[in-house]
Amino acid sequence: MEKTRKRRNTFFQGSLKLLIGIGGIVALISAFLCAICPFVNPSIFVWTAIFGLAFWMIFFVNIFILIILIRLKSRRTILIPIVALLFSIPGLLKSYSFGKEKDSNAQIKVMTYNVGVFRDYNDKNRSANDVKKTLAELVEAEKPDVLCLQESGQWPENAASAFSKMIGYKYYSINKANGNSYFSKYPLLEVKAFDNEGLIKFVDIKKVKINNEDSFYLVNCHFNSFKISDDIDDINEKEVCKSVIRKLVNGFMSRTEITELLLKKLPDDKLPIVICGDFNDTPMSYTYNKMFNAGLKDAFITVSKGIGKTYCGKLPLLRIDYFWYNDYVEVVSYKRIKQTTSDHYPLVMDFNITKAVEENE
Repeated sequence: MEKTRKRRNTFFQGSLKLLIGIGGIVALISAFLCAICPFVNPSIFVWTAIFGLAFWMIFFVNIFILIILIRLKSRRTILIPIVALLFSIPGLLKSYSFGKEKDSNAQIKVMTYNVGVFRDYNDKNRSANDVKKTLAELVEAEKPDVLCLQESGQWPENAASAFSKMIGYKYYSINKANGNSYFSKYPLLEVKAFDNEGLIKFVDIKKVKINNEDSFYLVNCHFNSFKISDDIDDINEKEVCKSVIRKLVNGFMSRTEITELLLKKLPDDKLPIVICGDFNDTPMSYTYNKMFNAGLKDAFITVSKGIGKTYCGKLPLLRIDYFWYNDYVEVVSYKRIKQTTSDHYPLVMDFNITKAVEENE
């Protein structure tokens, strides 16, 4: 009787090892495709980009498989998730931050926030005016020098002026072409760098004049979203699934084109540049890799810790909102504010201007 039970256990364990091994191979291939995703232009081959979007899911699945194989004492297949996790190391360094805030005073504070056209993500009955009041309270608490909004809508002049007075800011700028807005304590100077039909729908740029000597370029971005949040609940339906795939493909290709155009059109002056906003792409994307290879730095990776998700909608663990900066900026701190009025979290960055004055003298 004991021998029969032992054989059954051995058969069950063997079958389980086989199934986990097959799952491990699939997860290994997924980890490899995820690892090469940042280097593959979606306009040439778009399908690897989807694996980059699922980085954390693939990573945790491989950890789970490794734990199961260790428990099963499967020496032959245990290398599969180990190799997969090795493939995940570059992505982990981009997606998880080990940074630390600097112990120094900051000259400037900027907040970026996708406000979702002032709709409350959790309470559909709240009015836009109520949401604006909540935002005003947040601004009062954080006191940024410049507030950058995405999806703020096409404000009438009197409404924008009233909101600017509500939060106590003298200067503001509303881009009705893309819904990006600035509210600032400092003068906002127009910059013609993005006078291009392909960019003005997604990007706006201002020169923020702090004083007679110091200024910096501030770029406010809102790249194309996937627009699949409403489809998630019905993803099992064939037509909905096709629609989701089509939206994913269009989103990746559109953002690739916008990113390349943005980097091409950035001012080449030796002045600090801060680029913020909703990029709708993760650190394992071609978009992120292009920004990084252009010499820009990710403020979250520099001075923050953890996964730092910025999207609080139905898709989990997505960091798609950023502060990028160049060599003429010294980041002191980066903070995500856990306020969920919108389906994005507000982000705040404190920084100093470092080399700009020296270079211009």
